[in-house]
Formats: sequence, C-alpha cells, structure tokens
Amino acid sequence: PSTALRWQGVASSPASDDYLTFALDTEELVDYLAVARHNFYSAQIAVSVEVLNEAASWDEIAGPIIPPNDGPLLFRFTPQGISSIRLRMQPGNAVPRAAVIYCGDLLVLQRRVYVGHTPINYGSQLSVANHRSISGDFLGRIVLSEKTMTQVSTQNLTPDWYRTYLEPFRVAAKEQPFFFAWRPSDYPYEVGFVWVTNDPRPENQLANGMVSFSFDIEGVT
Repeated sequence: PSTALRWQGVASSPASDDYLTFALDTEELVDYLAVARHNFYSAQIAVSVEVLNEAASWDEIAGPIIPPNDGPLLFRFTPQGISSIRLRMQPGNAVPRAAVIYCGDLLVLQRRVYVGHTPINYGSQLSVANHRSISGDFLGRIVLSEKTMTQVSTQNLTPDWYRTYLEPFRVAAKEQPFFFAWRPSDYPYEVGFVWVTNDPRPENQLANGMVSFSFDIEGVT
C-alpha cells in the first residue's frame, strides 16, 4: 500500500498498450478497481478495466477514460465473478506509473452521508509560516506542509448490518489504508486513498440496537 513505491510501464514502444493483470486464486465477486498515485492525467493516458471471459478473451467493463487529474481513481462496475482482471493503459505522452491498485468487493454504507461532510479532496490542513516586518507589514507566507483529512459519520445502522459488514472493516482499517468515495455517482473523482487516524468505535444509538459510527481519515488525493 505504499504510495512512494511506484510501478512503471514499458517504454520500448510508445505505440503499444501497457497492462497490469491480476489473477485471483479463486473466482471472486468483484465490483471495483481503484488506483492511487498515477500519472494518467498528466501523461494523457486513456485507461480502462477488462476481465477475462470463459472464452479466454478480454471484455472491457469500464472506461476508457482520461481522468481530470492525477488523484485516486475508482472504477465501479456490475458485481460479477472474476478470476482475472486487468488495467489497460493506452499510449500517452509518457510512460504510465501507478503506486497502489486495489480490486474487490466494495463496502457500500447502509445509510447516506448527509450534510456536514467535507469531501476529502477539499479537507486540506496547512502548516504555514507567516512573515511580517517589525512595523507589521506582510512580507510573505510559506506553506511548510499540507495534508488532507475529513471525518465520516453515519447513523441508524441496523445491528446485523453493522456486525456483518462494518465491524470487519473497522478491524482491517486498524492497519490497512483504503479508498474512500463519499458520493461516487455525483462526484466520481472526489476519491481519497486514506487511513484511519483515530480509534473508531460503534455506539449504541437507540433502544432497538441501532448503531452510529464515525471515523477520522487522512490521505492522498
């Protein structure tokens, strides 16, 4: 999951496609593929997702697109049993690069994320140094560091749903980063590759066992 270690495509033929292919141990239910720390926008590389069919040929199930930026990219498609999946990268202005690729079965929250949520792309927090003269004049400002962060809160989760789906996620997120998209149908490019920064715990919300849950995240966008 390191975003500092990047795969790089083959530069021998600028007219040929590059592929990253993933063969699963068994046929698994898959409905997404996500990429972080890529150069598909800056290098103007059209990317698409393909799966291996029963005839041993490849079917395109998402794309091709040239994303509007080099931020995390999430492809969603109809859930299907998949044994092999690949990311196709068509020729662009430079050799393709990518650091993190996930594919699998999405965890879709049971309830919507309502008002008050800051999309991870806009949740920047700056550490700055302001400089001014003895007389108080503004002389300049230096951004020392910047990170993106937000909080995700959800309520009225049914007890069975929480224990079946969200609790395994909570346990896995203690160590593993993940992709987060807050409203992918409306804002498909507001995606973050993030990690949890607090110790999220479920809270019994109502007498009928309904659960509320929130977690703080920061990451790369």
